Amino acid sequence: GIKTVEEELIKALTTAKLVRPENATELRKMYFQRASRTDKGVSAARQIVSCNLNVAEDGVAEAVEALNKALPEDIIVYDLIRATKHFDSHKFASSRVYEYLCPTFAMAPTFGDTWSGYRMPVETLEQTREFFQKFVGTKNFFNYTAGKNFKDPSCHRFLRSITVSDPFMSNDLEWISIVLHGDSFMYHQIRKTVGMTIAVLRNITPEGYFEKSFTSERCDVPLAPGLGLVLGEVKVDRYNIKFGDNGFHKPIVWEPYEEKVVEFKKRVIYENIFKKEKKESSMFVWLQTLKNHKSFAGKVMPSILNNTPTDKPTAEKEETEKEAGEKVTELVSSDESAEQSSEKTVTEETSEGKTTVPTNSDAS
Repeated sequence: GIKTVEEELIKALTTAKLVRPENATELRKMYFQRASRTDKGVSAARQIVSCNLNVAEDGVAEAVEALNKALPEDIIVYDLIRATKHFDSHKFASSRVYEYLCPTFAMAPTFGDTWSGYRMPVETLEQTREFFQKFVGTKNFFNYTAGKNFKDPSCHRFLRSITVSDPFMSNDLEWISIVLHGDSFMYHQIRKTVGMTIAVLRNITPEGYFEKSFTSERCDVPLAPGLGLVLGEVKVDRYNIKFGDNGFHKPIVWEPYEEKVVEFKKRVIYENIFKKEKKESSMFVWLQTLKNHKSFAGKVMPSILNNTPTDKPTAEKEETEKEAGEKVTELVSSDESAEQSSEKTVTEETSEGKTTVPTNSDAS
């Protein structure tokens, strides 16, 4: 089967003798919970996990070292932080930040030079930034997930902000980073948000289709590839305000580990995404499937559907991704290509309370 970051973490906790072997198979006994979930193949840069651990206050540094020795190179634990006895990393998560790395040719209004030679004009960059702002605020995203209906209250989600970076180069491809900050996200919501934006900027959606996607009418919203999606950070602001400065506990924040997190993210997560896109061209292949969306029937598709650029690498069909859950109180970064990965901050509980462990993991 497919290995997961969670499985590797549990094994490392057992090897480091931070949990009892009998509890490793029954996570409820160790109150194991992860702050956020990720789809198969989706990377994670900062994650939080909570659980009970056998760690003395003066043994944290030694425990972190033991954990990292037992973990694969693509998973790293940053710290163990003592939290309140009833801390739950999922329930205390106040907001989440996701990042989507996207080749700029995906946003090109036409399919002319659509592979490595494309460079995003300033006008297209501004159009991209402007369009993403249409998703900010509280909206009904039932068309941006699966298995929901318009009247389901859970479809109302609040996006705090969406920012788009300046273009940058890697492996002969130009990229942009799209960062979305929201209280919570639905299954496929981010990938469909990116998919709709690409479809609109490429002028292949019927007039008024974007506006219609937030009404009660069922719309066929394209699902962008999962390769570029990264869980950037899970924030526990409410917990930090209430307990982070009470004299007994520390706030659960990422600033002390930021330099290490950024280094790991660029070296492991980003590199894997850049290399896989160059090798498999998942975005390029996905763009050609847009013609199959029934809602776009009758639209004149660009010439790329009949003409393949000479510099396009061989690509395999993108594998369907299925969301999987993760619950751990650790600060981690992860990149999943063959495995499921997610960022995690591990919070572990002793007789005095719980401990939060910042870690990074890459499960590729």
